[in-house]
Amino acid sequence: MQENISESLDTLTLPSPLELMTGEFPHTAIIGVGLMGGSIGLRTKAMVHVGLVVGHDLPEVLDEALQRGAIDRGVGDLAEAVADADLVVLAVPLEEAVKLLPTVLRIAPAEAVVTDTCPVKAELMQLARQTDNARATYVGGHPLAGSDRLGIANADANLFESAYYLLTPCAETPPAIRESLSWWVRMLGAYPIVLEPELHDRIMAVTSHVPFVVALALSLWVARQSGEQPLHAKLATGNFQCMTAAAGLPLAVWESVVRANQAEVEKALTEFAAVLEECAAQLRAGKIAELWQQAHAFQRRLSRERPGDWDANCELVVTAPDRPGAIAQIAGLLAAHSIGIRDIHMIYVRERRGGTMCVVLHSRVEARRAMDILLLNGFSVRMKD
Repeated sequence: MQENISESLDTLTLPSPLELMTGEFPHTAIIGVGLMGGSIGLRTKAMVHVGLVVGHDLPEVLDEALQRGAIDRGVGDLAEAVADADLVVLAVPLEEAVKLLPTVLRIAPAEAVVTDTCPVKAELMQLARQTDNARATYVGGHPLAGSDRLGIANADANLFESAYYLLTPCAETPPAIRESLSWWVRMLGAYPIVLEPELHDRIMAVTSHVPFVVALALSLWVARQSGEQPLHAKLATGNFQCMTAAAGLPLAVWESVVRANQAEVEKALTEFAAVLEECAAQLRAGKIAELWQQAHAFQRRLSRERPGDWDANCELVVTAPDRPGAIAQIAGLLAAHSIGIRDIHMIYVRERRGGTMCVVLHSRVEARRAMDILLLNGFSVRMKD
């Protein structure tokens, strides 16, 4: 069993740009210059990367990537794109990565490292192990970051900032390659976590893939209920919409991922069904307080689980009125007082009445300053419990 993290997340800090000027991988080939690949390219170039970043994609994508400065050169031929690469990043959907990985491992230089950005890892690792005449070394990668807006037009050099980035080497992967990839991840602004491919897929089934299936189930259940009583659909707002938002995403985002991780997803669903039965039994016994206590304690723990230097207890809960520019006004007020927002997301939406959002600041001191400023300007705001 490998160690489950690459470094202590309590002490891990990001290197300075000067420290990374030489780079671990002077020649990087990015296969697929969309949201993920484009963001990797933009960040690499922003870190005063002295090497070469080559992109491989459709001509129109490469043209835009060149215009945005995400790559130094665009190449339409795969073999030419990876010919001299030290690092090859397969920033493509899972089904395409499965098709490309054996070829790339055979045609990339013998000392090259091949990684990817796919959300399922065991299948790719098994494929890499079964590839005859492979020259390069494969190490799986999965950044826990993204956007619902895809494509090079939405690439962002800060996409991976303060995110976890999972790396899944095998037992035979040389320690030097693990270390180099960890430094590369840190250059992207993320925090590397090293774990086995099988453990990765088991965790993703529980924390990502089963919640998607549950969103499907809840949507289907209420849809059937609304066939008998239309008010079900009309009143399915707020918490229901937040819990089922994943079901509204395009099927292409999920289908191949869930299928590739089907065994782990089915196992996790069976375990989840047992927990639902336990909850039902506790409710019948009048023990909802015990259920709440366990779940609430875990939620409080989650609010303090932050990558690296992300301070705990620096989140505000703000009620934004339903009027144009309300969110921009909040951001503008904080910016005017030199308070940077680390993250902002909606918690609850009430139609025609606005919504409740979580605003994450860099420190508790800034969170308290921000709360005072927003209160003085008429917003309802409190520190998140």
